[in-house]
Amino acid sequence: MGDESQYDVARVAAAGAGLPARRDADGGRREPGVNAYEQLLVIRDRLEQNGANEASIDLVDKYLDRAESERNSATSVAQVMMLRHLLRAREALDNDAVYNDLQELMSEHDARKVAEDDVRPAYVDTERHPRPRSYYKALKEKEQQQKKP
Repeated sequence: MGDESQYDVARVAAAGAGLPARRDADGGRREPGVNAYEQLLVIRDRLEQNGANEASIDLVDKYLDRAESERNSATSVAQVMMLRHLLRAREALDNDAVYNDLQELMSEHDARKVAEDDVRPAYVDTERHPRPRSYYKALKEKEQQQKKP
């Protein structure tokens, strides 16, 4: 079935195991990220909400069974990483409906990313804007007038 050539979900989750714990702005520890099992649950839920093909949900269920051992893992795995992993699965490559369902989730992720980027400024002004000589001349005159009374 080609399982030996596919990465095991546990191996994917273990890739970031050596990362340091994240910290809040206060310096306190934050809740750990979402592990592979939880990400697969979210992906399955999103597929159901989108009315995905049954084969797509079966594929995610298969990976959920494999990731059962990672259920309580503290290793954080990004959802986009799990989606990319599922897109490379033989079942997704062999079945256009499955591939399209997963690609739709990927495009939703990309759309969210673009929406978040829209909030940021288009550029940061790094040019120097020195004050003109007339500003300093007027400032000097003002100081001299305050000294005279």
